[in-house]
Amino acid sequence: MEEVKLKRRGELFKDEEGNLVLVNEANEAYRVDEIVAYVWSICEGKTFDEVVTEFSNLSETSIEEVREPLLDLINRLKAASLVE
Repeated sequence: MEEVKLKRRGELFKDEEGNLVLVNEANEAYRVDEIVAYVWSICEGKTFDEVVTEFSNLSETSIEEVREPLLDLINRLKAASLVE
């Protein structure tokens, strides 16, 4: 997984109440918070390690602290057909 470039799928919208919603190509919608939307947005054309580094720098958190949660999040996004 480390060397594979991630690709975003679907689109990001705001619903009537202003909530962020990711919608996959099967038109399944998932309400997400700003962190999930940000991680989804930076996945395009980057490896997992690049996403971890960028998120670590932005959040001023160590790579070791963010690696496992990001791996879990990206696996969930893959399962929802929002990242491949």
